[in-house]
Amino acid sequence: MKRLSIVTHFYNHPEHVEAQVASWKKIDGDLLPHIEFILIDDCSDRVPNIVPGDLDLKLYRIDSDIDWNQSGARNLGFFAATGEWCLVFDIDQKLEVDALPLLLNNLGQLDRNAMYYLKANDVFDRNVNKPFEHHVNTFLVSLNEFKSRAMYDEDFAGHYGYEDLLVPYVWERHGGQRVLLNGVAFFSEDGGVRTENLSRDLEVNRALLARKIQEGAQRPKNLLRFSWRNVSP
Repeated sequence: MKRLSIVTHFYNHPEHVEAQVASWKKIDGDLLPHIEFILIDDCSDRVPNIVPGDLDLKLYRIDSDIDWNQSGARNLGFFAATGEWCLVFDIDQKLEVDALPLLLNNLGQLDRNAMYYLKANDVFDRNVNKPFEHHVNTFLVSLNEFKSRAMYDEDFAGHYGYEDLLVPYVWERHGGQRVLLNGVAFFSEDGGVRTENLSRDLEVNRALLARKIQEGAQRPKNLLRFSWRNVSP
């Protein structure tokens, strides 16, 4: 079993995916046997050219064309992962590979009941027009604990927003806690990744989030509601 699964997903923007993979290839070779990389292609029109090299990299493609299917893509990534711990983030979050040794060397000291948010640099919240210290959709968790206690709610797929905000409610509702790891920055904003030609109306999912919280933030059911396949290079 790998110690760490690194999971991210994308829709189009192949240049950012290729840049991410290129940065992973700079990871110290002594660390690579302990890490697997999971990429989820959420039914992209434009796909990247991925050459894994020495990386243990798996690529999955979602064939069902569902608007704003981040929740499904994330769930597929968690199900595809096999590591003890899972580090999940958006494709426009650049992983600072120099911080990985610190992370790997301390995994044994972490609490499996905790969802760890990781410090990030140059991350700007456009909704409130100010920078923030970490991204709510970027975290480190015990894979087994997250799969049994939380996962993403695919009821949010098809409309924009809020699927990431329900996750911590579900996690805490089922005995988890949230912790911010200060000090070393593990991510920085890559920038330039923005899905176009889809509605960003928040009304439907805002109401759905309120209802889900009122109902007790239950663990989602009926996961992976789409067709997908392993297209690993």
